[in-house]
Amino acid sequence: MKIKTNLVGGIIFIVFGTVLLLLLNNQVITYGNISFLQSAKVAPFFSELIMIIGGIFLIIQSVFLKKDTIITISWNEQKNALITIGCLSLFAIGIYFLGFLIGSIIFILLMFRFYKNRNLYELIGLIILSIGIYFLFTMIFHVQLPGIGGVK
Repeated sequence: MKIKTNLVGGIIFIVFGTVLLLLLNNQVITYGNISFLQSAKVAPFFSELIMIIGGIFLIIQSVFLKKDTIITISWNEQKNALITIGCLSLFAIGIYFLGFLIGSIIFILLMFRFYKNRNLYELIGLIILSIGIYFLFTMIFHVQLPGIGGVK
């Protein structure tokens, strides 16, 4: 499959920037009566705006200025990347429904299985690391992570 990099990149930036802009009010919550420039929404808003403007510039470069690089993508070569993205998606679902610890351990086991890694020390080390990260965020940083049983 042949892809024009600036055209496709511009379309992706515009779509993601627009979707994130539409989700901004639901994802970033502000309390009280504060101005927009003082709220937590200002940095994500300008980041999304820059994404959209950058996407427009990429499309202009592709369509009008004819500045494009054409690359060829072979899906057979990209199947490992797609499987890894699928495992990351399962990780996000696992965190949401099963909690951070169980989701992390399942993700580690999936990745070890997929990449055929048999090193037991690495496996145990990564599981201990995920447990350590959970306790670091919950006990020291006081960040509430999804526990066993999912999001509350």
